[in-house]
Amino acid sequence: MPRTTDTDGALFEQLRPRLTAISRRIVGSEAEAEDIVQDCFLKWQGAEQAALATPAAWLTTVVQHQSIDCLRKRARDMIAARTALELVPDVPPAPPEDGLLRRAELGEALARLLACLSPSERLALILHEVFEREHADIAAALGTNTVNARQYLARARRHLREDETEAPASEKLCRELVRRFQAAINGMDVAAMVTLLGEEQPVSVHQSPRLRIRAGACANDASYRAVLAA
Repeated sequence: MPRTTDTDGALFEQLRPRLTAISRRIVGSEAEAEDIVQDCFLKWQGAEQAALATPAAWLTTVVQHQSIDCLRKRARDMIAARTALELVPDVPPAPPEDGLLRRAELGEALARLLACLSPSERLALILHEVFEREHADIAAALGTNTVNARQYLARARRHLREDETEAPASEKLCRELVRRFQAAINGMDVAAMVTLLGEEQPVSVHQSPRLRIRAGACANDASYRAVLAA
């Protein structure tokens, strides 16, 4: 029986909804399921597809195994976090004036996005995680297709995980850039965010080291946490 190869990804895209549903039932998270299926897509591209008698069964097995591995890692992380909490004394709630520091922290989050990710990767991440846009909307904003949009999102998450142990940049972003970033998040302004993050930033985005970012009002809590969690 002749074998066919899925060079354009059409077969995988046909199976993607089913694979995502399988992974979601195992891990219980849509975002994690999408990441797992995207990793499966990379394995599929590198596999000897012509040698597979039943590609759908092979893909299902890979997704199931990766989803189970994800659950095991989550369990290990929960145990580690619980152990750490037992070793750390209770800390009183932060006073309201601590909110004045959040603008500087938001600037550090933006600096990390600019340093670690390409324009397409950071846009895909912000539009998906902060603005909660669908992959089709992200693809339209990036001028590409949904397959590439998913790939940009997966790469962004992977790059941030890989770089999470690196020390933050010593340079501070200029206050105007941070202000625009904060305003776009507060107003859920997709167009402004695309303009801000969609191109390589010039050197002038950094201010002189002797200047300090003035503390100010923070972004709304939900969007702010999403950016810092990226």
